[in-house]
Amino acid sequence: MLAVSKTEKKAFYSLGKTGTTTLISALPNDKWYKTGEMSADFMTEIFPQPYLKWRNGYVNQYESLKTLYLNNYEITVIVREPWKRYVSGIKEILQDYSQYLIRPEELFEIFEDKERLVKIIDRMFYLSEFQRQKDFDFDKDFPYPSDFAIHYNYHTRNWLHELIDMQDNLIFLDSSNLTNHIKNDLQLQIEKNQNVSNPNEINLLENAIKSTNIYFYIEEYLRSEIKLYNIFTR
Repeated sequence: MLAVSKTEKKAFYSLGKTGTTTLISALPNDKWYKTGEMSADFMTEIFPQPYLKWRNGYVNQYESLKTLYLNNYEITVIVREPWKRYVSGIKEILQDYSQYLIRPEELFEIFEDKERLVKIIDRMFYLSEFQRQKDFDFDKDFPYPSDFAIHYNYHTRNWLHELIDMQDNLIFLDSSNLTNHIKNDLQLQIEKNQNVSNPNEINLLENAIKSTNIYFYIEEYLRSEIKLYNIFTR
């Protein structure tokens, strides 16, 4: 997620599952450029010359963040406790995978069947996470090699390490304080928080993840992210 003020040198940046859908919906269109997961095309308008090369292609949000940083924008980064973000991210992936295969209410039925849910998560990792890019060659005419690894996903991947070199000049806002920040600091109205998960579903999913065969791997994966989160929010 990237949002940039049209009148002030201010910006918000984050990845998925940190409350950014609520923020984007609250920021007025006439005062902010903004995008969720998509290309930050508006950067070609803010910085016409350096972004000429992006005009007909995908404008990377992280590269845009670095541009804003180098141009002395006040950047607020929204972060969330990594384990909570991860569980919410896995739920997002399960929803995406299943939305065309089953009815929405069936997903909750799966969540209530712990044994089945554990098997689904284990299988999901088996079919994706351990199939690495280096294991096979890609077509040289296709310049964007990728696999379907869960930990490359926008909603679950570690990302705080990308901010280390900029951390001294960034403002870190914990997602638990985002609603108050929108209402009190930005003086904006929120009709309701967007894309909020059912706490019961999250609890069921959390317990299932901890029961999978790859939980030890997830713990190790999140270790560095948790360390940086604690540093950035202390």
